Amino acid sequence: MIKKQLLEFAIKNWKAILIVLLCLVVAMKSRYDYNLMQKAYETQNESHQAQIEGLKEIHKQEIREKQLLMESHLESIAVIEEDYEDALDMIDQLRVDKKGEYKNKFNQDREQLIKDIEQKFGIEYVP
Repeated sequence: MIKKQLLEFAIKNWKAILIVLLCLVVAMKSRYDYNLMQKAYETQNESHQAQIEGLKEIHKQEIREKQLLMESHLESIAVIEEDYEDALDMIDQLRVDKKGEYKNKFNQDREQLIKDIEQKFGIEYVP
């Protein structure tokens, strides 16, 4: 008797029962899709965090390499400056030596000094 009443109720209200069942299917499918999207979002978020950490590490390494390169350049510049100062000192010493040599030639052998100047600059001495 209950089966007959249920069957009559189902035949009489089949559209409503079908709508309820379809709503339940849609709700369960939506919930399943939402859970999949949530898992995909979490996986993507973890992936992005890992990429960010990797990029930060690469950035730190590049900064270290730049610092080492900068220190190397500064050391090279210091060596070059030291060599430059040594060269300037050598030039000053040569200038002092030549100046003394020319003073001696001027005081002792003016003719030779005149010839040296004429040869070096291509001019002619007129007394």
